[in-house]
Amino acid sequence: MEISRLCNRWSELEVQAAKQFNYFNMSDAQISALPMGPEMDAVDAECRRLGDVCEEALEPLGKLTPRTIEDATAMLAIAYRLLRLQEDTPWPFVNKAWTFLSKAHCPGCGAAYAAKTLPV
Repeated sequence: MEISRLCNRWSELEVQAAKQFNYFNMSDAQISALPMGPEMDAVDAECRRLGDVCEEALEPLGKLTPRTIEDATAMLAIAYRLLRLQEDTPWPFVNKAWTFLSKAHCPGCGAAYAAKTLPV
């Protein structure tokens, strides 16, 4: 959420810089010297920091291997939540996977492997 807000702010600043200056032909040093340069640098630094925090937090999840359908469903739910926070909507393949799992049932007990809708 914060990264999305910062990206929106970056876009606003970039549009402003493009309207007022020859922004797309400037070096990084020249951009930093613009009136909006310090804020753009701060936004960039914070986005990079938050990206590093996310990667570090996700590293243990990347090492997990599902052993059951319930494990796979839980991993998919985590992926959905993360995508929802970052992209506002999950990727189509995540929706398709969840739809498949929500229709699948345990052959032993008949329980659904996943809820009918993605968790929010």
